[in-house]
Amino acid sequence: MNNTRRGLRKKPADITTMPMKKLLTLLLTALVIAGCDNKKSAEELFKETASGVVVVLNEYYYELKLPNGNALYFTGLDEDGDIDGLTPDIDEAKANRNMLTGTAFFIDDKGTLLTNRHVAKPYIDAVTARRSMINIMKLLKQYFAEAMSTLSQQYDMLESQKSSCQYVDFYGFVHVDQNKLAEINSQQMELSRQFNTLKESSNEIDNNIDPEGIKITTVCEIGIAYNDTYVTTDKDFIEKNPCVVVRTSDKEDVDLALLQLKNKKTPENTYIFKMRGEGGSGNVLSGIFSGSKADEPLTIDQQLYMIGYNAGLVLANTKQGIKVQMTSGKVTQMPDGQRLLYSIPTLQGSSGSPVIDEYGNLVAVNFAKLGTTDNFNFGIPEERIREFLKR
Repeated sequence: MNNTRRGLRKKPADITTMPMKKLLTLLLTALVIAGCDNKKSAEELFKETASGVVVVLNEYYYELKLPNGNALYFTGLDEDGDIDGLTPDIDEAKANRNMLTGTAFFIDDKGTLLTNRHVAKPYIDAVTARRSMINIMKLLKQYFAEAMSTLSQQYDMLESQKSSCQYVDFYGFVHVDQNKLAEINSQQMELSRQFNTLKESSNEIDNNIDPEGIKITTVCEIGIAYNDTYVTTDKDFIEKNPCVVVRTSDKEDVDLALLQLKNKKTPENTYIFKMRGEGGSGNVLSGIFSGSKADEPLTIDQQLYMIGYNAGLVLANTKQGIKVQMTSGKVTQMPDGQRLLYSIPTLQGSSGSPVIDEYGNLVAVNFAKLGTTDNFNFGIPEERIREFLKR
């Protein structure tokens, strides 16, 4: 008989008999550990988010509404603050309208996009506009005078044509071409109507119209184009993917706006951006466990990425279609509640671009750069974004 003692082996724990409290603790601990540091590489973030970022095309002009209800149109203000391209013809205004490009990104499945206000609705600075009102009225006065003079000349020319409406026949009888005369009279009546309308508007200016009574609004046509698609003309934006401006921020220092596709439907398989606590990091525990690193506040020198269309179509348009770009930088100044400063390089066209952290969370919307440098830029922080979207 072998009296050698056999080593005792510990029986493995049976998960089916483990107390429920202990089981949940182990499970949650494992999940938290797995989800606490789910940073993604730049390549992973780009592949994940690129489909949700679009280039915006906005074709616009300005409408100048007078207190009497009449409207004039123009393309902007020159360096001296004077109106540029003033015309009463809306078709002429449309033909000479301005064009800008920017960036926007999807935030829901209903075709809603977030961008900058100055992309969605270009505006003339209120202070500059008020200062230019006197110049505007002078220009209007000059315009009215020239237009009235032209109408008077046209009226006189028609008057001289009336003599050709009658003739004397062989027997000395005078005949009048009533149809031709009626046509001339009708044209003169229309000229008189236009003349009186202009005169009325001119008199209103003479009576010291309050500049605040002249309203200036931006008239826009907006469309978007997607990453990896082809565009050749503005119709590929305006007609294929038309958008409307849903809302713009009423706070001067919050440069945000909402656009929406007219069909109110975000295309399938399009990435939708989220903020921290909304699942933006891809971590199912995001927003549930406050200890998740994806939900921690930004820190100095933290890595950030911007996805957008720097320089608009100049860089975006390639032989393989439109291509969005990703640029990166670091947090260089903690947000003060109004702006976030980072070292991500940008060019014109990147306005409205989403700025995300290493987890894929939306942390800012790019809106401005510091002076002439391209390496220090400002984003509207998530506090202001949340506040804007809740309204």
